[in-house]
Amino acid sequence: MGTWHTCNTTHCRAGWAVTIAGEAGAALESFYNTELAAMLIYDASDPDYRINPARFYDSNTDALTDMRRLAERAPQPEPATGAAPSVPTPASAEAT
Repeated sequence: MGTWHTCNTTHCRAGWAVTIAGEAGAALESFYNTELAAMLIYDASDPDYRINPARFYDSNTDALTDMRRLAERAPQPEPATGAAPSVPTPASAEAT
């Protein structure tokens, strides 16, 4: 994760944050740089967590360990109740 743009197929942790953010991530990266764009994306994703930009240069093992730690503390989605949500059909939508 600490080597950037050396093989054109992998990204560092910051690069993935920017890539996953889509066009907005690309715009941030273009305006600022990869590190700051990723920091802003992390801040927007979790206001309670401030990533140290040095984490973008961690070894693969250290980066994955930290990302697992963050995933474990993240709020988990509510389990499905088993009932599928009702989706209006065109006929029922016209009746309303």
